[in-house]
Amino acid sequence: MQVYKSFFRILNKRKGTVIMYLAIFMTISTLISSQGKDPDEAMFEASSCSFAVFDEDNSVVSGSIIEYLSKGNEKKEMEDDPELIQDEIYERNLTCAIRIKKGFGEAVRDGRDVRLLEITAVPGTVYGELFENQANGYVRIFRSYTAGGFSETEAVEKTESALEKEVDVTLADSRSGGAHSKEYYYYQLLPYIYLAICIGAIGPILIVFRQKDVRDRIQSSPYPMGKMNLELYGGMVTAGLGLVVLHSLLLTALRLDVFSMRGLLFAANEICFLVTALGITFLIGQLAANQNIISMTANVVGLGFSFLGGVFVPLRLMGDGIVCAAHFIPSYWYVRACEWIDGYASGDSVAPVMGFMGIDLLFGIAVICAGLACLRMKRSA
Repeated sequence: MQVYKSFFRILNKRKGTVIMYLAIFMTISTLISSQGKDPDEAMFEASSCSFAVFDEDNSVVSGSIIEYLSKGNEKKEMEDDPELIQDEIYERNLTCAIRIKKGFGEAVRDGRDVRLLEITAVPGTVYGELFENQANGYVRIFRSYTAGGFSETEAVEKTESALEKEVDVTLADSRSGGAHSKEYYYYQLLPYIYLAICIGAIGPILIVFRQKDVRDRIQSSPYPMGKMNLELYGGMVTAGLGLVVLHSLLLTALRLDVFSMRGLLFAANEICFLVTALGITFLIGQLAANQNIISMTANVVGLGFSFLGGVFVPLRLMGDGIVCAAHFIPSYWYVRACEWIDGYASGDSVAPVMGFMGIDLLFGIAVICAGLACLRMKRSA
């Protein structure tokens, strides 16, 4: 295990690069994730307001408006005492008080400007406007029916029937470009971080073991070359899995969703891209002439894959031509999988996301085979 141990001794000298990129990842992910939605925000719930009403008109119209306003809100009974009303509003036991003055019903029937509805609400809140808009909406519909020749009683019935209709609202999920969860943003940036760390920290180690004097010394020793390569590959895999474990511990410390079906799918997608990142590192390690080229390549590949693959720029904001070209970049399929997983609901078929992960793995296998081909050519040269 001498090569395996040497791998991590050299990697320890590159820990500055690893720490730098991890710090970048933590800072950017934390800032971006602040816009993520919480699971409790997935559904909309209408709030209920408490109000008191004082009907001085006692007409059919005023009574029907009071009944309409009571639906979905809490109507409280109390004495018609201005000081008591103000105290209740101040203590927030009451959101508003509505006073329907005498002549309201007659003004509505005659089509005159209705200024006989007085609303007292908590200053600086929308409760007064909310109830006023609901009352005005009721009056408009009621007048349209009376103008059509309906009697007052018939107009009230049809107005109530019209206002009982509800509109179905579908919230946009993350697959269609809606708001993403906080977990999503801690996975979204991983392609850039993994490529930068793997190429920038592990790539130079491959360069070291490719040096002629090092290879000659190993070949002249009883240490088999096959065992050296196996331990070298083992070190790469161990380092990669260490990044995955470190990332999982970070999410756990932040109390994010990790130990669930959705969390497992995120982790599986992460590992699939890790294979690709290590494969690209292995290929570059066979082609690069020195460590300076490795550092330059880490930035070019990491940033290029991130911008074109949807890591830094959402895919929905890219042009059709760029998105079409992005299909040939593994980070594109990683991001597609993240978006799908973020919108996952219990019972959904995981076949689509498995396809995205499979394509990512095929990219990884392809670059690994290319790296092995380069290694074989150099040995035979």
